[in-house]
Amino acid sequence: MTREEVHKLAEAYFVRIGDGHENGVHRPDRKQPDMERVDRDLRRMINRENKNGGCIICGDTGYYRPIPSDPIDTLEYKTYRKMEDSRVHDIIIKNHMMDMAFENRRREVGYAAQIRDKREAAGAERVPEGGAEFPAGA
Repeated sequence: MTREEVHKLAEAYFVRIGDGHENGVHRPDRKQPDMERVDRDLRRMINRENKNGGCIICGDTGYYRPIPSDPIDTLEYKTYRKMEDSRVHDIIIKNHMMDMAFENRRREVGYAAQIRDKREAAGAERVPEGGAEFPAGA
């Protein structure tokens, strides 16, 4: 399936997304050949729509635009938002931990360089980067 065909099929799913949980559109069957690509393209379209003022969620009946006066839609919207907030929180925590690990690695490199410089200044032989010092006769 060409890229254009994948996009057209994803658009066919996208335009069918209606208002309310009764009009939910199920995701493409990703077990079928090339449908993983269609699903990915559909999710990109939905993401773009939501970033540009739309409100499409994935509920029990598939993708749909929730109706605020419908109690089921409201409940599924709140559930969807909690799930998204949880994802955001996880990403923030992950990024913070990565920043800390990166900074620790930067400090370790600086500390190792200081130790090497002190040893050289004291007359010790220079050890190649990543090498280990062996006692004489080893």
